[in-house]
Amino acid sequence: MAMYNVRRRIGVEFLPWGLAEARMIETLLALQSGERVLEVGSSSGYRIERFLKKGIKAWGIDADSQAVQEGMKRQSTVTLIKADAEDLPFEDGFFDKILSVHLLEHLVNPVSAVEEMARVLKPCGYGVIVVPCERIRGDTAFAGWIKFKNIHLHKFKPSSISKLLSRQFEIVEAFFHTMIPGQFKPMPLDRTPLLYYFSLAMILKVKKLG
Repeated sequence: MAMYNVRRRIGVEFLPWGLAEARMIETLLALQSGERVLEVGSSSGYRIERFLKKGIKAWGIDADSQAVQEGMKRQSTVTLIKADAEDLPFEDGFFDKILSVHLLEHLVNPVSAVEEMARVLKPCGYGVIVVPCERIRGDTAFAGWIKFKNIHLHKFKPSSISKLLSRQFEIVEAFFHTMIPGQFKPMPLDRTPLLYYFSLAMILKVKKLG
């Protein structure tokens, strides 16, 4: 069973860093009209909802029933489902693209979640995975301003996130999102450069193996 943060970050995604990250995610996903797209850890669906303008068919899953209910109240065309990231309620190869933003660090078993993401993707389907760069283990920098609490179960660095994802995916592109909003720098997969400690997140475009 996954462990999730029930406190939702309010407003973080609408700060300059969040807006820049959303644009980068959209660029990397290269969405095409008619594609089936799943966000794993979608909260109320506000993030994937932005991509509906591309003509996609969107699904979101989250273990927080309150967040799912709040999203459903908006009567969006995003299909929201309360479900666990480690047991996705979809058939094999159902989706063209997947998205997961700041989720894997919260999960008890991120290996199972990555396996499930790969399972529900079509052969050679693409995804975008985002995890934080952390100088210390704990909450995100923004939530930490409010109340520091160790809600992250994993602290990823380039080599560890690469090892986790490479079991199921080819990593096509990898970037650091630096502390300068919208500044993205190439990320090595085998080492932790100094830039890691001056960046907010690691953003990886992946392709399903086989």
